[in-house]
Amino acid sequence: MTIKMNNLREKLSKLAADQPSKWKAKAQFRRENRDWLRKSAAIAVRVLDALKAQNLSQKELAERMSISPQQISKIVKGQENLTLETISNLEIALGIQIIDEKANHSRTLFKKKKPAA
Repeated sequence: MTIKMNNLREKLSKLAADQPSKWKAKAQFRRENRDWLRKSAAIAVRVLDALKAQNLSQKELAERMSISPQQISKIVKGQENLTLETISNLEIALGIQIIDEKANHSRTLFKKKKPAA
C-alpha cells in the first residue's frame, strides 16, 4: 500500500504545474467586466456572421482594416474591449451596422420622466 501511495504521489507531482493556477483571477476579471464582455461577445458574433455571409477570412478582414490578423482573432473571440474607432472600422470594412445610433439615442435621451410624487 505504501508503494502505491508513493507511486501516486510521484505521478501527481509530475502532472502538477510549476506555477499556481490563475483561474481565480480570471474568474474575478470576468465577473467585474461582465457587461462589456457580453457586448464584445455580441459584436464578435456579428463579425463572424458577416465574415461567413461574405465568404471572407479573418486575414482578409485584417487586410481591409490595415490591422494584424492577430487583432481580428482577438476581436472574434469576444474578449476584446473595443474602441468606438475599431467598431466603426469593422462596420465600414464589413458593410454592416454594429451600433444602431438612432435606437440607442432615442432610448437614452427621450425616456419618459416619471411624474413627481
